[in-house]
Amino acid sequence: MMQGSDLIEVRGLKLRGRIGVTAASTTDDLTATLDYEEVVRQISKIVSSEAYSLIETLADRIARTILEHAYVEDVWVRVAKPEAPLAEEVEEVAVEITRSREDLGPQR
Repeated sequence: MMQGSDLIEVRGLKLRGRIGVTAASTTDDLTATLDYEEVVRQISKIVSSEAYSLIETLADRIARTILEHAYVEDVWVRVAKPEAPLAEEVEEVAVEITRSREDLGPQR
């Protein structure tokens, strides 16, 4: 069973995150970091290739895909659904998850 922590947010929060790795910034070596363009392509494919009932499922699929990259140990993913169709007006509904390699269990 997947372990991790999920936080569902139903307000207009703007959050900051840390991006990058120390090794790459120290050595200025592009091969020592994550290729953002490739990650964006992968996320785009995940979002467009399947319909999801839950934004939690989508966030988890994105996190698992990013964790497949060699330089990624932990990932924080936030998926928001602006103007979600609810009985009351909200700015957005979002889910925020964190995952690590440890959460995925033994490596294949």
